[in-house]
Order: sequence, then C-alpha cells, then structure tokens
Amino acid sequence: MEFVPGRPPLPPPEAIIAAGHEWAVFLAPADPQMQHTPNEPYYYERKNGITTWIRPFDYIEPTDPNNPDAALNVGHKWQQAESERKRHAARSFAKQDTAVSQQFIDDTPWRRVETKQNRVFYYNNDTKESRWDQPVQVTQALQIMAEKEKEREAEGTEMNVDDAEWMLEQMQDEYMSDDESVDTHDANALPQTDERIALMDKSERIVQFKSMLHEAKVDPFGTWDSELDKVINDWRLTAITDDAERGDLFDTVCAEIIERRNQERKEPLVKSTDPFGDLLRENVVKKTSFAKFCQRNLKDPRYLSIKTSREREKRFVKHLESVVGAK
Repeated sequence: MEFVPGRPPLPPPEAIIAAGHEWAVFLAPADPQMQHTPNEPYYYERKNGITTWIRPFDYIEPTDPNNPDAALNVGHKWQQAESERKRHAARSFAKQDTAVSQQFIDDTPWRRVETKQNRVFYYNNDTKESRWDQPVQVTQALQIMAEKEKEREAEGTEMNVDDAEWMLEQMQDEYMSDDESVDTHDANALPQTDERIALMDKSERIVQFKSMLHEAKVDPFGTWDSELDKVINDWRLTAITDDAERGDLFDTVCAEIIERRNQERKEPLVKSTDPFGDLLRENVVKKTSFAKFCQRNLKDPRYLSIKTSREREKRFVKHLESVVGAK
C-alpha cells in the first residue's frame, strides 16, 4: 500500500510552551490510521505553532560531533525545562498554602486539616507526623462514628411497642368520631357540620377558612375556581357561604403566601431552636385533636424532633391550653 503522509501532529504539551530554540525536531508516534510512519521526524516552530514534515529553510541544525542525535535532543530539552518549571511553580504555590479548618478525630491522636487551597492532610498530635493519605486508625474511627450516627437516627424515628399501641388506640378513637369515617348513608349518624359552624363567630369562621386554604397548599398564582378541587371535601369550606367572600379570602391567602415566600428569600435561614413548637404553632387550632395532629404531621422532621409520643402529647396539651386561653 502506498503511504500518503498527513499533517504532522503537535509535540508534547510540555514542549509547546517551553523555552529554547525556535525550531525543534520530534519523532512521530505510531498512528493506527497510517497517516504517517512511526518515528518519522517532523519539525515544530514554537513561535507560530507550525508543524511540518519538510525541513524549514530557517532551521538551524544543532551540531555536536560527539552526539549524532543533537537535533532530537533540543525537543527533549524543551520538555525537561518545562517539567522543571511546573515543579518549581507547584512548590512555590504550595508554600503559600495555610490551614483554614481542622477536625479532631474521636478516640485517635489524629486531626484532619483542610487548607486554603482545598487540600486535606492529617496531623498526629502525639508523634507530630503529617501525611496526605488517610491513616488506617482514622478510617476505622470514622466508620465507628458513622455507625453510631445511624443508630442514633434509628432510635429517634423507631416506635417502640408502647408507642405503637398507644397511637393505634388514639387513632381508633379519632376515627370513631371523625365525620370522614361515618357511614354517609346513615343520616342519623352524620355529625352536624352546620351545628359545628354555628357555634363559631364570624372571626373564627374566617380563621378556619383561611387555615383550610393554607393547609391545602393552594397555588398563589392560581384562581379560586382552579383551586376549589383541593378543598371541595373539607368541612371548613362551608364556614363561608358567600362566593364573593370566598374569592376575597382566597386572594388574601394568596397574598400572604407570596409575602411569606418573598420574606423567606430576603431573610437568612435561621435554624429554629424549637422545631416541634413551630409545628404546633402552625397546625394547632382550638378544635385540633392530638390524634389528628399526629396523623397529619407524622412524616414531618419537626414532629420527629421529639423522641417519644408521651412527650409530644405533653407539649401538645400545653400548647392547646395556651391557644384556648388566648381565645
């Protein structure tokens, strides 16, 4: 097969920006596509980045009677000079690095240190040893810490037998009195929703109606007609019977939601010191039962911040007393 040479390749990156002669000779690497023959010499000009198989007219052949490969050594020297420059730059850059944080590893003399240049090394307080790789003692200690953390999380979320039995009893009692669980075909057994609303004054009805919209997470950019399906089966919908008033309250709630979102974006996120208390304040009204509160918030992380059901009930009862007293 007749060989047709293609364009010469670029030399190694180290040689492209290295100091030295304007021209140097390199040997072409093996090419599976047969664009050139292996070890075929080609020329590279550093100034313009030109490669050519043809000897340039301004190329000056290095002469060394004791070294027949003097021309090839020029390119090799370029690479050596650039490699040395990179090593020197890396050492200079590393000398400017400083520690910015450290973490003491439990039950070990080691501490993990992070630097300004995002590098991590380990320091032994006893032996004064420093090393880049993670010591085996540190690896084992971190594994133990991770296992303990998983155990603590499991203890915080798992319900024991007493908690489970108590919760089932509460839920059963609540279902027996909840209008959603009563047979709708038995007119005598239906709770009188109208009577429940009739006991409320106008301000309480508005509060119940707005609470319903907030709990349904209506779209603040939607319309009352488009969001009605989300609350159509909620008994609190009948707290307000006038369609125009319903629409006005819907607009008010939407404005509150948008204002809250804007405020959250403006204010820095501050971790609450009492997440369970925040959950009570957001979800508990005068007629809220503890069982219903548990059902609605069972998966909320703030609900799980209190470890036992009995402690949750104590907090709920205390909060409910303050709500009733305030009204």
